[in-house]
Amino acid sequence: MLQIGAVQIFQDPMVAGTNDIQELSKTHDAVSRAKTELWHRILTHYLPLYFSEADRFHRSSRTDWFLSFLEMFPSPHMITVMTKDEFIKTAWEVVGRKVEKSLLLSDIYETAKVSAGVPVSPNSDAIRMFRMMLAEGRS
Repeated sequence: MLQIGAVQIFQDPMVAGTNDIQELSKTHDAVSRAKTELWHRILTHYLPLYFSEADRFHRSSRTDWFLSFLEMFPSPHMITVMTKDEFIKTAWEVVGRKVEKSLLLSDIYETAKVSAGVPVSPNSDAIRMFRMMLAEGRS
């Protein structure tokens, strides 16, 4: 390897002054991977199980309102125990600054009425774990 010149020169990151940028890069990579893994877990496990129809309201992994909404209403059965007006009033602040909030919330309510999601108790361990994943995604 030395004869053909295939060598590398070691650069000590502390001496070269690149340690901070290396750490930032590695941390960014780890956080990005964890975020992607979490979104896949939510979209391929929790939503299909509890509220599969809610997938159509998800637009981007950057939308905090969707995670916040699911944290408050992880199952459509928690929505349909209220009247439409009670639900809209309760969920109004969670949805954020959408222009057509009342239309979106009405659509979510109507979707929840016909949902095939598993009916679970709001105090069940399964819902507690789902909320824990959502809280991790929001943090």
